[in-house]
Order: sequence, then C-alpha cells, then structure tokens
Amino acid sequence: MITQQQDGAVSNLVKETVSSSVNSAIMKALKTINFQKIVTDLVETHVASGYLPANKVDFSAYSFRDFMSTGIEDKSKSLQLRVLNDTVVVENNFVAGDIKISNSLEAGKQLRANVLDIVGSALFSGDTLMLGRLTTQDENEFKGPAKFLSGIDVEFRDGQIPHSAINFSGFAIPQAQIQPGKIENFESTGIQDHSTGTQLTINNSQVNVSQTLQAEKLESQRLTVSGTGDFINVDTQSITAESLVVNESQVNNLNVLGNVTVAQDLDVKGNINLPESIKDDLVQYMSNRVKLESIIPEGGSLTIGKRVVLQEQSLGNTVIDSNLRKVGTLRELVVSGETSLADTVYFSPLGRIGVNTIEPTMPLDVWDEGVQVTVGKSKAHTGWIGTGRGHDLEIGVNRDPKITITQESTIIKNPVLNDRTYTEGPDIPGINGSSGDIHWNTNPEIGKSVGWICLGGTRWASFGEIK
Repeated sequence: MITQQQDGAVSNLVKETVSSSVNSAIMKALKTINFQKIVTDLVETHVASGYLPANKVDFSAYSFRDFMSTGIEDKSKSLQLRVLNDTVVVENNFVAGDIKISNSLEAGKQLRANVLDIVGSALFSGDTLMLGRLTTQDENEFKGPAKFLSGIDVEFRDGQIPHSAINFSGFAIPQAQIQPGKIENFESTGIQDHSTGTQLTINNSQVNVSQTLQAEKLESQRLTVSGTGDFINVDTQSITAESLVVNESQVNNLNVLGNVTVAQDLDVKGNINLPESIKDDLVQYMSNRVKLESIIPEGGSLTIGKRVVLQEQSLGNTVIDSNLRKVGTLRELVVSGETSLADTVYFSPLGRIGVNTIEPTMPLDVWDEGVQVTVGKSKAHTGWIGTGRGHDLEIGVNRDPKITITQESTIIKNPVLNDRTYTEGPDIPGINGSSGDIHWNTNPEIGKSVGWICLGGTRWASFGEIK
C-alpha cells in the first residue's frame, strides 16, 4: 500500500521529467523559427504604404535617452521640455536664434535671444538678455533685469508708460536732436515765459529787450536803452544817452546827446561831454539870464576866488586847460607834450613827427595809403631817406621817376656823370650831343655795337662790336 507522502514524491518526479522534456522540445523548435522575418512580414502586412502610422504606436511605456531626429537632439539628463494641450513649458534656460510668439510668452528664469518677435503679450520674471532686435505689439512686463545689446522696436499707446516708471537720472537729449521751434508757456527753475510775443532777443553781439526791463540789480559791461530807463542807483564808468533823467547817480564819464534832467545833486568825478547844440543852448540860456556886463564892468576882470581867470583881452595866467574850437591868428605858439593837428600831423614828446600816424618810427614818418616813407639818421654821421617797410622808392621830377630803388635793383634814368650824359635806345641818336656822351644800344645783336659815343654835335660813332 502506497502512502500519501510517497504519492506526492512520485508526482513531483513525473512533473520534473515531463517539464524537462517539454522545455527541451520547445527550445529545439524555437531555434528553427526566424523571428526577424516573421516580425518584418507582420509589419509589412500591416503597413501597406511602407510607414507606420503614429497613432498606431503607443509610446507611453517608452523613455528614450540620447534621442536624436532630423530637428531634435535630446542630451538632457532630466526633464527640460513639457508640451501640454495649451502650453509649452521650458524648465530651465531657453536659447533660440529667432523667437516668434503669436499669443503670450512667460519667462520665469532667463530668456536669451538674438531676435524676439512678440505679437501678443509677454511676462519676463527672470533675467532677460537681448542680443538683437525686440519687436512687440502688445503689453510686456519685465520683473527682472533686462539688458538689450541692440535696438528695441516697441509700439506704445499714448499714456501707456507712466512718468514714474521711467528713470530720468543722467538722461540728456542731444541738442542736435531737438528741432528748433517756438515753445509756449516755458518754465524752468529760474525762467518763466508768459508772454504772447517776442520780448527777449539774444544774438552774438547783444541781448535785446523789446519792452520794459525790470531788475533789482543789473550788472553789464555795456547797456543800451532805446526807450526810457528808470534807474534808482547807478554806479558806472560811462553813460551814453539821448535823454537822461538822474535821481541819484555817480558816474565818471557822462555823454548825453539830448536833454539832461537832474532832480538832486549830481556828483561828477570825470568829464561831461555835451554836443555842440546843447552847448549853444547853454550859452543862450546863460546869456538870457545872466548879464555879464552888469557883473563885470568894462575893463574889469572875472575872478574865481582871488585868481583872475578872464580879462578884457586875455585869459588869466591860472587858466591852463581849455577847449577852444576857434581862435584868430596866432603870433606865437609854444606847445609842450603831444600835439595833433587836424588828426593828420602828430608831434610826439620824443621829437618825432608823424603824418597819418601817431606812432612815428623816425624824426619824420609819412604814411600815404599804406606806403611808409621815413627821414632820419641811419647811423653816426649818416642820414637816411627811404622806406621802413618792403616798399619801393622813387625819386623824380614833375611826377617822372628819375631814380627807382627796389629791394633787388637801383634804376637811374639818363644819368649825367662828370658832364657826360648817358642815354639808351635801339638806334644811333640823331640829336645834338656833347663830346663824350654815351648812348647804349637797347637792342644788341651779333655784329652790332654795344653803343654809340658822341664826337660833337650830331656826329656819333659806334663802339664795342658784339661778336
């Protein structure tokens, strides 16, 4: 009788024997099968066009490494690009030659591009580096640093950029980029322009104020007032005016072409130059109001202090300065110091006379239309008559120059030496001469004479044959 334990051992032995035989038979059969051909035949059977439809392949169970296709090369070790139904997500940096966005772009870390063309809107949260051109037509927001190495082509709507969002520190517009034109209601820290017409004109030579000029203090090298000027305190070296009303002023030189009205005392430390018309009016005014004959009797004199300044026929000895315009015939004239006659002849204190010059270089220095002629001493015991510049000098009679001196030569016309006359011409003279006179040939040729010598009367003989 076989026990249950024995029955189990027999059963396992049978299974191992059968399994080993079956496996051996299966492996032997598989070695005879060409699986490559079977797979190829199956693929060709299902792909009649030679291609496998993408929708027939399930890639969900596959994870490719070092994937490469015609336009894609994947060498990443982790997930870098996720493509969803409505979004393409780049996990890290995105580098491209040209980027064109038709809807929206959101960059969270860093965006670097040569050309970026955005039709919709964009949000840049990280660093943005533009190597080329940025073109955008909608709203763009930069929350991180943005650096543009080239130009930016951006179309903004009116009022889209608030002034507070622009950093004007160090901003300056070159003058060449500002088109000249009229600016209305101009204001700056020190200027307010509320005029409706031109009031201030500035050019290279002057500043012209068309209407009234009002200032608490005015400092100028030269001030010209065409209309009326109301000055409370004036401290200047010189004033020139057609009509001057002085309330309180202190000047050194006053030149008035019209009327002078002084409300209070006028302290003049220099000279007051008045035109001839005012002087005549002043004389007429004084003659109408002051009768000198009632003050000074005939044969008397006019005194200032205890000094006689005017007698019937002479000025007082103490009168040393005057401004006489016309006098009679002077019997004597003694002048010490500089003297000028008719603004033409000048006598210097150094004993020199200048004609048409106030800077004579020699005892007599004459200038005539840019030509200088001087007379003086050349050196010890030697006089000088000539020019002081690079000018030629002619000496002649009846406006005919007989001697012409240039820097290169001296020309003497028809000189007479020891009673002998020296002339020149192309032919033998036919005039009377004195024995020994010489006539030089001005047309010398081979075989002709150098000149002719007078033998007395009209007899002339050639001399010096030219060979």
